[in-house]
Amino acid sequence: MVIAHAATIPFTVVQELLEWSPTVIALEHTLPEVLLWGIKLDVVIGQQKNIDQHVQLLKDQVPVKILSHSEEEDPLQTALYFLIAGKYNAVNVLGVNRGTLELFTPKLDVVTFFENKRWSYARYGKFEKWLSKGTKISLPEKVKSVDGLNNSGVVLHDGIIKVMADSPFWIGEGIY
Repeated sequence: MVIAHAATIPFTVVQELLEWSPTVIALEHTLPEVLLWGIKLDVVIGQQKNIDQHVQLLKDQVPVKILSHSEEEDPLQTALYFLIAGKYNAVNVLGVNRGTLELFTPKLDVVTFFENKRWSYARYGKFEKWLSKGTKISLPEKVKSVDGLNNSGVVLHDGIIKVMADSPFWIGEGIY
């Protein structure tokens, strides 16, 4: 899990994700809020010039990896390249627009929490998931077939919904 913007996500959503015991990566600008959550961080991505300050701030988080990036580099990209190099298959990203993550979808199964939705990337043009009746889904424009949703993208019955397309797509699920 990469925490890119902590203030955009309710902590209840974070707690649900933590139940899966993910590797937790925080970008340095999120540290003030994330440390208030009282969760264990595994990795912090920060600018090289701030490393000494982070070592002091994170002394209660040991063991924690602190990875640096230059001022010109994007810390989110540093986090995602770290996951790819570590052979991770999937990532939940908190507070980032899905378009920002396109570069990484060939290597990682990406889910991002943004705009009060859980956005999942269907790399192979197929999405299946059990959802509760009434859940609102944001569908891609070029869908080949949809099972379990009405014309407005609302789940008709508790159960598995299926969405198919001829190419990869993002699908949004209203969650909070």
